[in-house]
Amino acid sequence: MKKEDLKKFTEIMMGLAENYPGTSFTSNGLKLRFAALEKFSIDQVEGAAVRIIQTHKYNSMPTTADIINAIDPVQDNKAEIEAGKVIEYLSRFGASIEPRFEDPITRHLMSHRWKWYAWASRVQESELKWWTRDFIRAYQAHAGGGYPLGIDFNPLGELLSCQALEA
Repeated sequence: MKKEDLKKFTEIMMGLAENYPGTSFTSNGLKLRFAALEKFSIDQVEGAAVRIIQTHKYNSMPTTADIINAIDPVQDNKAEIEAGKVIEYLSRFGASIEPRFEDPITRHLMSHRWKWYAWASRVQESELKWWTRDFIRAYQAHAGGGYPLGIDFNPLGELLSCQALEA
């Protein structure tokens, strides 16, 4: 979007907000949403808003990340696929064998947010529906740049590398 799209963007956001009673905006909040969605065209944002109000998916005003997912649903599907991989691994191997997920976001989530052994040894099948929802939201937040993956720090590995160099 360009700066001249700000008026239409504000109209789109206000129109979207009318579908969710009690929603209010500040000028700073709208500017922040605009900045976060700037890489998309105004037509893409408008199309996403139309798709959102055509569904019953949200009970409150969708977040900027929700709008991005409405523009680019591939990210949403990717998160669901990765959640499925975690559940499949859990059902095949249980908690005893820690997986090495190829996807960096999944690997990060399953080693930092949900530590594999602790999570896998106590999660109940009835809780997986809710866990899947939480995993998808966390995955989307990371994929959207909301949270950095951080640095995997292994002091023992670095110590062993230093000792190998000295030898």
